[in-house]
Amino acid sequence: MTGATGQPGEPALYGRAPLLGGLLPRLTGLDTGPKPRLVRHEHPEDHPAVLLTGGHGAGKTAVLDAVRDAYAGALPLARVDLAALAPFAAQWPELDPASDPYASLSNTSGVVEVLERLAVALAAPVPGYRRVRFPRLLPGLFAVSSWRRGHGEQRALAAARFARLLPLADGGEAESGEEWADRISARLAGAAAEADVEPVAAEVVREYAARHTGGKERGTVHDWYAARAPGQPQADPLVRLCLDFHQGGDLQSPVEQTLVTALLDDLTDAWSGWWMRVNRKPRPLALLDDAHTAAGRAFLDRVLEHRTEGARDPLVVLATHLGGAGEAYPDAARAELAELAHGSGWDRHAHDHLDRPSAGALRVALPPLSPADVRAMLQRTPKPVHARLQTVLYRLTGGHPQGSALLCDAVVSASASRDVRPGELLDLETEDGTPAGDLLVQRLVPELPLRHHLMVLSLARDREAAEALATGALLAEESGPAGESGADAERARVAEAARHLERERWTPEADDPHGAAPSFVAHPFLHALLVHEVRRGSPQAEPGRRWDDLHALLHRHHLERGGEGDPDALRHRLARGDAWGVVERLVPAFTGQDDARAWLALLRHLASAPHPPAPPYGEWRDERVETARGALDHRHQGADGVHRSVNRLLHALWYLDDPVREPRDELCVALHKELAFLAPRHSTGFTVLDAAAGAWAAAARDSRRPYPVEGLD
Repeated sequence: MTGATGQPGEPALYGRAPLLGGLLPRLTGLDTGPKPRLVRHEHPEDHPAVLLTGGHGAGKTAVLDAVRDAYAGALPLARVDLAALAPFAAQWPELDPASDPYASLSNTSGVVEVLERLAVALAAPVPGYRRVRFPRLLPGLFAVSSWRRGHGEQRALAAARFARLLPLADGGEAESGEEWADRISARLAGAAAEADVEPVAAEVVREYAARHTGGKERGTVHDWYAARAPGQPQADPLVRLCLDFHQGGDLQSPVEQTLVTALLDDLTDAWSGWWMRVNRKPRPLALLDDAHTAAGRAFLDRVLEHRTEGARDPLVVLATHLGGAGEAYPDAARAELAELAHGSGWDRHAHDHLDRPSAGALRVALPPLSPADVRAMLQRTPKPVHARLQTVLYRLTGGHPQGSALLCDAVVSASASRDVRPGELLDLETEDGTPAGDLLVQRLVPELPLRHHLMVLSLARDREAAEALATGALLAEESGPAGESGADAERARVAEAARHLERERWTPEADDPHGAAPSFVAHPFLHALLVHEVRRGSPQAEPGRRWDDLHALLHRHHLERGGEGDPDALRHRLARGDAWGVVERLVPAFTGQDDARAWLALLRHLASAPHPPAPPYGEWRDERVETARGALDHRHQGADGVHRSVNRLLHALWYLDDPVREPRDELCVALHKELAFLAPRHSTGFTVLDAAAGAWAAAARDSRRPYPVEGLD
């Protein structure tokens, strides 16, 4: 799992050693390092469900993969991809129920699907362990899987589930699920046509008990379920369990709670026997990916509810959760990743609200990778890389694990045959020949129509500008939804994109030092990727959707806003390549009576403009370095010293603010030189401009943003 340095072998796992080599061994009781050994439990009785939190690409799934690889074959283990259970409703409960593939299947739910997968995986043979049995859970799962007569989809689901669960039941290995379901159907062939699920449930419960449950165990199971349904007149509690489950609504959650309790009680029995205690067997481990989904939330809520009531079980739960999980688990303890090397800090009894289920969770945020992590990944190249490549890569990604790992892999591959410059990072080829930037966008925004919309909308600064851009660029088909105008259809698409960004937690951290200019897509790394893809695809885009067309549209939109829109209008003018036109607007603002602070704020805002497509994606020539050094001053022979200085200053800032350009020393010097030149030429702003001369040059060298303005920041 880890190398000699204590770092995990996969690049996306750098810095995760406190979790993989610290907390997990103490929770499971097993360290699977180079010399596997038993470990004393940190929480011998009550232990937390651990939630790994973070945004897309934070390395959450990579951690689960590493844990699975480390513990597979060493203890009973199950890994469940919760987002794959129900591709629509499990992830987006606000969608129309018609899009839910389980909507018409009353014999399943997200929790039942999770329980089935956990049981199958945990029952798999593990050397040194007795086979885990589920005498309570299996009868319950068989019961709720009963189908409504005449409902082919429900019957097919039941037969498929029976096939997966029968190997876990005593004496069921040689029989198929279809044979099992056929036998039930044959017995009900003469039943009344109006009979629904109840006769099927009665036969399923009777058949399971007769074939897979011994006499003594049969009574124990009956009593266990009956104790959880006091006062119900139904003779067989498992049949009533099934009927309640199929009824849905308020009746389904208690059934799911009973089934989760059955799983945990079965595991408790298995790990409380003398054989387990004497041999100090490590605990079973459940790895749940995408626990923010409806299925994940429901299952974890029921586990935590079970433990809140004082019940104890051995199951170690490690789950991933998109975002911070604070709203879903407000009473959960929090721990920094580095702290896990010595202890979790979790103690239910130290909490003010012991009766709240979320107090049984421990939230661990996966932080971005550090510059040292990125440097370690780049050291795999056959020869030293560009001196500032690490700085640019880290500034671009902000330590985003997936992005850093993919780009570093591309650098390592390309470095075998040539030198790699920072400016080509996003165009480096990956293993299948796809440009790195394109592949990252595909992975981070997998939905194709939405991805194309976001690429264009990333050029807009806010929702209003995005709606203007969407309407003007005709993102939707010309024939919008019935009864809606084209503009209404486009606003609806922008709203859908905004909901996606919010739902997927594509928001920058409050203290992110790599902040970008205001944008409809606020996450700086995703924003940089999307903008680059717009630039790269511009030559093939249809008229009206090319780079210059889009920025011209946004330029007009901000002009129509009046004076408050002028800074953004100028920014889009610069994005079209008209730098001298921008300079001619900046100089009057400087030489007039405007506040120097406001002028500097405008300047740094303009410098965040993305540059136009350059070869091979466009005809714009990137001469920002030459212009900043003064090598092209002769193009403006009639201009005065202030015009030339502002031109050099703007181009230096524009280059240095480019997320894939290195902080070149001569340009940092140019910042200081030009601001120092302009300081005494401003009627009131000498002190502010002089302070900016030193502060901006230092910030540029260290890749710090935003550039500080005295009195504003």
